[in-house]
Amino acid sequence: MPPHRRGEGLATAGMAAVVQLVRERIAPSVSLYVNEWNHAARLAYERVGFRESARFATVMF
Repeated sequence: MPPHRRGEGLATAGMAAVVQLVRERIAPSVSLYVNEWNHAARLAYERVGFRESARFATVMF
């Protein structure tokens, strides 16, 4: 989301639309992976109804 458009609920509305489309046309459930430090994304996902079910660690070397 461009910085000047943040806080308008656009990410939440967009994610809700994507989830609805996927559930109607592709699969009955939707899951995703998000980095722990991405607080804005995590908040948008939570507002749409996503709930944390597991945690994974990424190891890069």
